[in-house]
Amino acid sequence: MPKISKPTYDYEFYFPSNIVAEIKTGQEKTIRKEYTRLRDIAQKRLKRLAAAGYADTQTYKQNVAHYPKLKDIKSIFDLAQRISDLANFVKSPGSTVSGLKSRRQKTLEKLHEHEYSFVNESNLDDYGEFMEEYRNQKLDQEYDSGDAYDTFKVMEKHGIDPKEIKDDFEFWLENKKTAEKLRKSKVSYGDPSKLKQRVEAANRKKSRKK
Repeated sequence: MPKISKPTYDYEFYFPSNIVAEIKTGQEKTIRKEYTRLRDIAQKRLKRLAAAGYADTQTYKQNVAHYPKLKDIKSIFDLAQRISDLANFVKSPGSTVSGLKSRRQKTLEKLHEHEYSFVNESNLDDYGEFMEEYRNQKLDQEYDSGDAYDTFKVMEKHGIDPKEIKDDFEFWLENKKTAEKLRKSKVSYGDPSKLKQRVEAANRKKSRKK
């Protein structure tokens, strides 16, 4: 009998609250077995993604260290959330090399249709990181899908010109290290369109110390 490389149960089964309920009714052994099975599938797919050159993608980075061994999971609530995330990853076409490649191509086509032609295969992951910053700092109250590439839908709604995004993105790329330092020091620079002000302020402060 061939191994099933997908979640065993229906979608609703993997909701964290349902998982906790299953564990409390004596099904912890079954849940732990399913977690191990899905984790094995995920680890194999992540290795293939890395081998195919996708180790710098958001999909890989967000999942590669997110699924610890069972012995390192300390509570049923943590187990419930982890297995829910695992099931979502494994059932996603983007968890496979062919699926991720196809999704990236469709993303680029969609972006280009909306005048974001400055995004290409080589900077797509940088753009995703930039848009994640933009989403978290400026659009989090309205847009919370987690898909940074798709944020342009909200931008269109607010009439934000793609050229403005292009200019901010290019500046962000040039000053990425400074932006990361600002973020790590928990200095809020507002949305990425104000990053230039924060970078210039940081540079002035650095110059005064010389």
